[in-house]
Amino acid sequence: MGDQGQLVHLLRLLDDESPVVQDELARAFFAYGPLLMVDLVALDVSPAALSMVEGLVAGECRRVLRCGWDGWLAAGDASEAERLENALGLIAEFQNGPDYGVSLSALLDGLAEEYRLRGGTVDEETLARFLFKEKGLEGDRSNYYHPQNSNLVYVIEARRGLPISLACVYMLVGHRLGFEIGGCNWPNHFYARVKLRYESVLVDCFNGGRMLDRESFLKLQGPSKEAAGAVVDRAASVEAIVGRVLGNLVRAYQHESHEENSRLMLVLLQSLEGRLKFEV
Repeated sequence: MGDQGQLVHLLRLLDDESPVVQDELARAFFAYGPLLMVDLVALDVSPAALSMVEGLVAGECRRVLRCGWDGWLAAGDASEAERLENALGLIAEFQNGPDYGVSLSALLDGLAEEYRLRGGTVDEETLARFLFKEKGLEGDRSNYYHPQNSNLVYVIEARRGLPISLACVYMLVGHRLGFEIGGCNWPNHFYARVKLRYESVLVDCFNGGRMLDRESFLKLQGPSKEAAGAVVDRAASVEAIVGRVLGNLVRAYQHESHEENSRLMLVLLQSLEGRLKFEV
């Protein structure tokens, strides 16, 4: 954690154009702590200096994510659910900024514990009801393309998100409870997939956790029933889920004119290309 004396020293170096100095400033401002912007305002820094600091911190956030992503790609001893959570946790930490104070894992733990303590039947169906009815997690229809809708920390706290982010919350809370909840990588939508009473069921987390059994869902597809069945029966891998989240963020950041963030998400997506080619 920093102090204002340290901050004054760092601010004096802002005009130094040396790449080495700029890199060190970025790391120092990033590590300063959650009071960085509050202390900058208290020091009455100029709007130009404030903008420069914000740019340095944003650049350091991108560097930290890139380094963390390389570690995630190299890790081979985690379960599928752990790998999914670790990837989405890295994305959430990037979007929330340094020292946000709330981790994805802690929020997921809290939801799982709250569900356990409520009593009653414990299964995938009541978990869906708990998350998408009692807790009120639902699809964000008013601001669908906002980047934060892919940030699972935001999704849990704001109770709004995309189909895939809501499904991931359901999957990861379910993992803590011993449930086997997978994903269905449906075009233009994303469903969770569970077994209820030995029957395959799709869960539409965007629409209140609505459940539709496999055969009823396929009947809605008309002449495409056979091709649809192949998609429904194929479990979405961690790479496919993470890749789709990154693709959403590429477009979301473009929509918000955050070109550097959009390019970074594209780089992360391209890092998965070799692992995704067999799922097309």
